[in-house]
Amino acid sequence: MAEEDESSKERAKQLDFIRPFLNQFRGDGVKISSEPVWAERIEEILANLEPDILDDITGRIRQSSENQLIDFEAFGKTHKLTPAEIKMVDSVVGGLSVPEHAAAHNISVNTARVHMQRVLEKTGSNRQTDLLRKVFGR
Repeated sequence: MAEEDESSKERAKQLDFIRPFLNQFRGDGVKISSEPVWAERIEEILANLEPDILDDITGRIRQSSENQLIDFEAFGKTHKLTPAEIKMVDSVVGGLSVPEHAAAHNISVNTARVHMQRVLEKTGSNRQTDLLRKVFGR
């Protein structure tokens, strides 16, 4: 009985570790966690993972992540970014171009370009690669 409780606690810790990484995954340019159907499905899958598979997934994420999650809200606060500008940074980090970001968020490409320009100005970046270096702390 105590072994089951310990196993349940370990499983809960592993799932809590995995969730923030899942929140950064995208499907069609939209965060999976922002789509209730996808979020529910992911939770369903996680709940049914075999313990050895969950151990393997957790281990691989730990190895590949170098314990680096991006806190977009904190980055935005540091640089006085608006919520729309934070979304732009999130999209660029996720590999989207400015036009792809515009399409994913139902805004015009011109509006997205303005957001990107303001992000670059506020972060003191000359181009998107400079921005990415700042986001990743390099």
